Amino acid sequence: MGNVRLRVACLASLIGLVAATACTKLPEDYPTPTPLPTPADSNKPIYTVTRGTIEQQVKALGRVAAEQEAVMYFRQAGRLYHIYVQTDQKVKKGDLLAELDTGTLKDQVKIAQAQAEIAQLKVDQAMGKTGSGGEPAAVSSARAALAKAEADYASAQDALDKLLEGPTPADLQAAEAAVAAAQAQLQKDQAALAQLTTPPSPDQLTILRANVDKAQAALQQAQAAYDRVKFRPDIAARPEAAALQQATIDYNAAKAAFDQAVAGPKPEDVANAKKQVAVDQANLQAAQAKLDQLKKGPTASQLDAARQNVASAKAAVDLARLNLQQALGAAAGKSIDVQIAQKQADLARLQLQQLQDQLDQAQLRAPFDGIITEVDAQDGDQIQSYTPVLTVSNPTKLEIAVELQPTDLTQVKVGQIAKIVLSQYQNTPLQGKVIRLPAATQGNTPELPATLRTVRISLPTPPGPVNLGDLANVTIDVQRKDNVLLLPTAAIRTFGGRRFVRLVGPGDRHQEVDIEVGISDDTNTEIVKGLQEGQKVIAP
Repeated sequence: MGNVRLRVACLASLIGLVAATACTKLPEDYPTPTPLPTPADSNKPIYTVTRGTIEQQVKALGRVAAEQEAVMYFRQAGRLYHIYVQTDQKVKKGDLLAELDTGTLKDQVKIAQAQAEIAQLKVDQAMGKTGSGGEPAAVSSARAALAKAEADYASAQDALDKLLEGPTPADLQAAEAAVAAAQAQLQKDQAALAQLTTPPSPDQLTILRANVDKAQAALQQAQAAYDRVKFRPDIAARPEAAALQQATIDYNAAKAAFDQAVAGPKPEDVANAKKQVAVDQANLQAAQAKLDQLKKGPTASQLDAARQNVASAKAAVDLARLNLQQALGAAAGKSIDVQIAQKQADLARLQLQQLQDQLDQAQLRAPFDGIITEVDAQDGDQIQSYTPVLTVSNPTKLEIAVELQPTDLTQVKVGQIAKIVLSQYQNTPLQGKVIRLPAATQGNTPELPATLRTVRISLPTPPGPVNLGDLANVTIDVQRKDNVLLLPTAAIRTFGGRRFVRLVGPGDRHQEVDIEVGISDDTNTEIVKGLQEGQKVIAP
């Protein structure tokens, strides 16, 4: 009987173990884990799988940099003759910063410049120009005549084109608006003339007389009120004075209106009003005629006249151009002499330009106003082409430059929020944004140059002065996930490329479960697969 009970207990334990194992969710590519007795884990921390929000951040040490920076280098190799600036020195655009040893090149440039000037003087001499550089009066007059002829030709051609194209909708609208405006002005002036020549009716005179009487009574009342307080020293500022002044103005206006109505209009006012009506009528007729002409389009005679104007203007241009050529030929003597002198001058300028280009390539000049923030060479160094020699920065607008590791760089995008803590203002964090990424990256290559790993972040107005090169701790928010499973990173175990955790089991038996993870922050990691909310995990 005891053996039977033992067998039943063993069978029940086996069935329970199989059922517990079947309820555990595992990745398909791993075998079903086996519960292990782990009495040594009883003193280790236990973490709970929770659900919440996680933010992945990239942290790095940055520096205050200028938005506008120029890394200066020579395009040719050579020995560095001299650097004329030092770190933190202010420079102006065009200032000479450094130059290579060019031997006698500067003297060669001066000689070539003098030869070019001599060659140009020979051209001027061959063309008959004066010593002051001016050209003969005949040539100047011919040039002015040609310019005028070309302007007249362009004007005539434009007038013909407009006639051929006909009126545009805008032209018709403008002409119609002019007619409407002329009609409105005529009606207004006709009404004014009628009002001026029509005598007032008895009722109107009665009203005007009543206005005078009313204004006079108001004036008398205001005068009496004023007389009662006129002895006061502040009489000018009192309301009685202001009321008397206004009552006087009202009475004078009412009296003038009544007197004008009784006397009737002046003959000269009537004459002027009639003249204005006549002018309005003429303006209306002219506006209507222009509108009618636009609607009809140009006549044959108008087109012929416009074409004749174009032909005449073209002939005038040809004649003016011929006169200029003759004036130039007369001033130059033999044209072959001018051509030879011009070719020699062109050759001299070309030689000068070649030497000047060589000198420019051996010199570094400031591309803008700024400060020297870095000097990477010394006098006498042998410089290779395109090797950085110094850096010029414009301090008027600042930002933060951060050199990231290649693995972090792939997660950063323009527009992401960045927290900035300047070294001298650690209690005043600032919020910026990623504004510029490197031009190109090459995957996760560890040897990626710093220039291809530098991210630029906007710098809000700091709480106090900052300098180029000041350090700043930068935290970039690269990713955020809400309502995901979270587990402290310390609870995750790794071995041989495998990532797993040890779940708390019943009694002294625990269970290893393989997991898949997502993003992480400083303390937690996102659990993508393998665990459920509320499960307990033993720390390694």
